[in-house]
Amino acid sequence: MLKIKKIDRLIYGGFIGPYLLSFFVAEFVLIMQFLWKFIDKILGKGISFFQIMELLFYMAVKLIPMAIPLTILISSVMVFGNMSEKYELSSIKSAGVSLLRTMRPGLYIAIGTALFSLLCSNFLVPIANFEFQNRFNRIKKTKPTLSFEEGIFSDDFRGFSIRIGKKHSDGRNIEDIIIEDNTSDDKTLVNVTIANHGEMYTTSDGNYFLMKLKDGQQSKELRKKKKGESKSYPVMRTQFEEWTKVFDMSGFAFNDNLSDLNRNKYDLLNSIQLLSSIDSLNRKIERRLETSHLFSTNKKIKEPKAIDKGMEDKGMEEKEEPKPQSDKKPVVGSAISNSKAYKENIEKLKSETKKQNDTKNNKKNTKRRTNKSRIGQIDSLATMSSYSSILETIKPDQKAKLLRMVKPKLTNHKDRVIRNNNSVNSIKKSIGKHIYKLNESYSWALVCIIFLFIGAPLGSIIRKGGYGYPLLFAIVFYMIFMITVIFGQKLLKTSSINPVLAAWLPCMLLIPIAIFLSYKALNDSKINTIGKITAFFNRWGSKN
Repeated sequence: MLKIKKIDRLIYGGFIGPYLLSFFVAEFVLIMQFLWKFIDKILGKGISFFQIMELLFYMAVKLIPMAIPLTILISSVMVFGNMSEKYELSSIKSAGVSLLRTMRPGLYIAIGTALFSLLCSNFLVPIANFEFQNRFNRIKKTKPTLSFEEGIFSDDFRGFSIRIGKKHSDGRNIEDIIIEDNTSDDKTLVNVTIANHGEMYTTSDGNYFLMKLKDGQQSKELRKKKKGESKSYPVMRTQFEEWTKVFDMSGFAFNDNLSDLNRNKYDLLNSIQLLSSIDSLNRKIERRLETSHLFSTNKKIKEPKAIDKGMEDKGMEEKEEPKPQSDKKPVVGSAISNSKAYKENIEKLKSETKKQNDTKNNKKNTKRRTNKSRIGQIDSLATMSSYSSILETIKPDQKAKLLRMVKPKLTNHKDRVIRNNNSVNSIKKSIGKHIYKLNESYSWALVCIIFLFIGAPLGSIIRKGGYGYPLLFAIVFYMIFMITVIFGQKLLKTSSINPVLAAWLPCMLLIPIAIFLSYKALNDSKINTIGKITAFFNRWGSKN
């Protein structure tokens, strides 16, 4: 029992140094990859050293789930490779302790690392993503004036190319300004503004960037002369003493160049929030399908008899004779004795009678037009089973008329169905990305354990410690892991793979490799391929 505890202390002690060193090396390499890709977008924007370090800190937190698997892989290969090189592992095996029992302390470390990866993915990474994006947005709004270099055209604003000849030390006053406007549909049309001096600044709310130009002119082509055309078109030139050009900060390209780092909402959510978001998106699809005419099959159709009966009742109501008016003269006070008032009363009654007659005639004409435009069906509909479609029941002389009436309705219905399907497909893609993000955090946590069963047997087989061969083999397997991750993401974008399968694809590929290497290490077998690779590097090192 005492021996087993000493072995555990030996493994724990051997893991601490390589584990911490491998973690910082992995973080450093991944951060450098970020800097190499975006350093030209960060420098020259007026960002202070403290702001750059703050951004790098949040980037380092975002990269923790990606760096942890490499940490386990490198440290396990180093520890067990070093023990195998010094024959400590052989002594332990000769004492009756199996390799799996020797790996137990490393397994505990791998499980703890996997739990830490889950913790980071669910709590630290969403916060780091939000803070990283928030700081970039603030830099984008407050530092656009410092993105211009003297004598160099800047394309930071979409559709505009701006050159500043001289910029004063205050960062506000400028001289020798040229602005090329390329927002027109015809990019060959010239639209250039030149000014001797001016000012540039951002509004207090940070939504707009202003350039107040003075003593300049604008040259603009209204139309381009075509080939073979003799007519020439004038160029409009405008002189100005002061002219203010307003740029919308949403068009500032600095944010667009870095938007790929964090442009997805699901990067800001933990597992519980992702599940809630997936449920909301599923309900949204259900509502879209319910409101679509394509899926509304529960519509009640009125029976023809009920319709005919209603029309008959309506016709009977229309045929009812108006009630006879009483012969009794209306009482209008003292106006009865007045003949003039009496005549006005008679004219009023005549006009009301005329209005009633006109209303009746209009109703009759409308009814005739309705009956005339109504599509008739064949009278004999006793054997409906003999008809293959409703079109066969229409009278032959009215089929073309029916098709003309139905065509615009079908076109509108088709457009609604296409728009609804496109919307549903877009939501389904978003659901797939949410599902992938949810499974990715657990997949990457499991990879930490899988890499232990790759690194430890690999170290015992190659029997080399230090940072030479262990680092080389660790990088090879980590490259396989990253290539599989990128491959799954690309397939998910094209909807060629299930999001759950795309997230767990690295684990499915690495588990057989881990089983094979563990089997070889438990049986003390050597892999000839690894021996050949080792011999090749030994020969190459001796020549140098």
